[in-house]
Amino acid sequence: MDKNILKSKIEYINDILDKNLPGASEPYGKECEAMRYSVLNGGKRLRAIMLMESFGMFCNDKDISDRLLPAFITAIESVHGASLVHDDLPAMDNDVLRRGKPTTHVAYGHAMGVLAGDALFNYSYEITSLLSDSIDTSEAEITLRILRAIRVLSVNAGYSGMMGGQVLDTTEKYDKNIKTDGFDELESISFINEDKDKLKFILRIYELKTSRLIQAALMCGAILGGADKDDVKLLEEAGYALGIAFQIEDDILDMTSDAATLGKSVNIDEKNDKDTVARLYGLDNAGKLVEFYTNMAIESLKKTGKDTAFLCELFESLIYRKL
Repeated sequence: MDKNILKSKIEYINDILDKNLPGASEPYGKECEAMRYSVLNGGKRLRAIMLMESFGMFCNDKDISDRLLPAFITAIESVHGASLVHDDLPAMDNDVLRRGKPTTHVAYGHAMGVLAGDALFNYSYEITSLLSDSIDTSEAEITLRILRAIRVLSVNAGYSGMMGGQVLDTTEKYDKNIKTDGFDELESISFINEDKDKLKFILRIYELKTSRLIQAALMCGAILGGADKDDVKLLEEAGYALGIAFQIEDDILDMTSDAATLGKSVNIDEKNDKDTVARLYGLDNAGKLVEFYTNMAIESLKKTGKDTAFLCELFESLIYRKL
């Protein structure tokens, strides 16, 4: 992965976020300040990069890109920022460090942490729906793409997506009577030959909590770029697998890294007695699953027949990430 190319993409995204997030002006200054702090305090911008790259797979029209992408880049990072703010709250993971800085509720107070997260969720739909003001009545196809992308984002972030995963992660413990459909790919995995129902339960949480927003980023970019349903489906499959790989790697780093490297607290899963793939099945098996799901994601990408070189390289780099 060319770090200079990646750095330039991150700088471009950060500039968009700085320009598009609400300014800290009265009478909502403190709220807007907390919103900006929650999004602009660092981050890898992976979801925004995936949105941009998936758009570029299907469209090279700079006019359409300049008109549509800034709003959706801001939206996807606002939703992600909101999820982290809420994830860090005392009622959830009760974490005090995020990206090397105090978490939002530590910096601004518990109430503002809740409200800033809520405001960021809502702002993602505000900024994308405002695109309708700049769309001419003759551009029905562009309008339809925007509506479809907003729907994908809202469903994947909502009660049956990312938020639903957070509910399971927070309130549920494994129960053998709870059946989980899907995960047929696990039948080909021989190194975990028992407790696969428990593994499926954990992976369901990962699919909802982490995969869904990655899926939204890849799918929204493709939809805005004019991709057909088959290609959008392939990107949905890629996002599913990548999200699971990403979350398992996150669990590994929680056990093996340190706060200075990660920019957040470590051993949180042990502290909260949370079931994770790494804790239950060991670091070696967890690492094998990261590689398995990453390869699965790359295979889905390549099936589009488009130029996926950068995204494939990005996916592979996440296996070996240190933070």
